[in-house]
Amino acid sequence: MINYHNVLKKILLKDEENFFHGLSFIIISLIAIHLVIYFNFYKFSSNWIENESNKTTFILINNFDEKEIPIHIEDKIINFLSSNSKIEGFKVMKSDVIQETLGLEGFSDLSALSLPLVFQITSEKQNIIDDVYKNLLDISENRLVEKHNHEDQLYEISIIVSRIKLIIFIMFLFVLTLFSFLVMNIVKAALIANVKFIEMLQVMGASSLELAKNISTSIFKKIFPGTFLGIIFIFLFSILLIKLFGVNFNFFNPSYFYGLIFSNFILLIIFLIVFSLLFIVFLTMYLFSFFEKRFFD
Repeated sequence: MINYHNVLKKILLKDEENFFHGLSFIIISLIAIHLVIYFNFYKFSSNWIENESNKTTFILINNFDEKEIPIHIEDKIINFLSSNSKIEGFKVMKSDVIQETLGLEGFSDLSALSLPLVFQITSEKQNIIDDVYKNLLDISENRLVEKHNHEDQLYEISIIVSRIKLIIFIMFLFVLTLFSFLVMNIVKAALIANVKFIEMLQVMGASSLELAKNISTSIFKKIFPGTFLGIIFIFLFSILLIKLFGVNFNFFNPSYFYGLIFSNFILLIIFLIVFSLLFIVFLTMYLFSFFEKRFFD
């Protein structure tokens, strides 16, 4: 009975195992890191766009003779928003935040500058936003109230985000395709270099399918250690990546952080399983086609 593991050792020498370990670690790390970046960028950008689209900014403009909105008006607005259970949340923008946004934080004398009252409310229902706007008109005592829906301002940002996702996905496919062609060409070169040995196995009764299955399995065993180490390395890297992404988002919290870590772990496990199955299946098909064309045409 033919020992196909010895066949593989004859075709791909034992000394080449370290090469396959290193190659698989580098390539799988590159593939997995694109997958992780795409997934985390997708999660963070989707959550950010969803949160921002539910926000509406209101600007209460001062009267001509006012330097700032009177305290009693501001208190009425805050009390109204605090007692309104229909809205999901609100935030009043302090004067120092407005100055920083306008680039005026370095100026000490702002006595001549009239700063409006700016606040944001969060609600996904437009009728609630409209109701808040009507009440603010009454509370403001004939002052001008501007309403700015964030959803209307997110269109161009969403286009840019979609393009970034597409670029990451294309790079993922490019590296995956490069790895596939690299492995197939290395295997093909090794088989052609030992064509006489393969012909002998065919004469001894080994079928193309049997050789293809066993050789592809043996090659997978050579790349699996590097592949597994690459997955572990990228998982650890994803934890750092999540922290770097999350520091700039106000919805980032411990539960969201640990949820993303778990999702990344499951994603990488699924990737490892799917990659392993597809690698064996496609390499088997490639080797079977190679043997059939080489020896039976």
